[in-house]
Amino acid sequence: MLIPIGIVMLSGAVGGIVNALVSDNGFVRPSEETAGDVTIIRPGFAGNILLGAMAAFISWGLYGAFSNAVIWGANTGMGTEEVTVSIASIAGAVLVGIGGARWLTNEVDKKLLRTAAVTAAASKPSFDDSQKIARATPAQAFNIAKKMYKE
Repeated sequence: MLIPIGIVMLSGAVGGIVNALVSDNGFVRPSEETAGDVTIIRPGFAGNILLGAMAAFISWGLYGAFSNAVIWGANTGMGTEEVTVSIASIAGAVLVGIGGARWLTNEVDKKLLRTAAVTAAASKPSFDDSQKIARATPAQAFNIAKKMYKE
């Protein structure tokens, strides 16, 4: 029973890795960003992998081969046959892992952009910095705005 769970969670972790590859953040380490009294936790690639694995586990637990398995008490009759892991459950786990990790990445990026906008609005106007922010990733925009605020 532990082998299918491990395969599904590993597949979800692969989804988290794929998300780290396709997002602007790449393989950044988990860190905290601070601007004034606002602290943003960036889970980095490790958070993507962990959330991808957990999202795949939850999906598999809800819809996978063991979704009707009884974990407490006795079960006789239907549902007692041997459980298998299919290619569809692995593919679904990878997809859910990507989606779960993508959700986390988007939430962090949204907070970074919101904080960058507030910080830039409170700073001395700079046309050059505004153009840099327009082309930057959320983390880069946050750092540009933070530098604008310090100047």
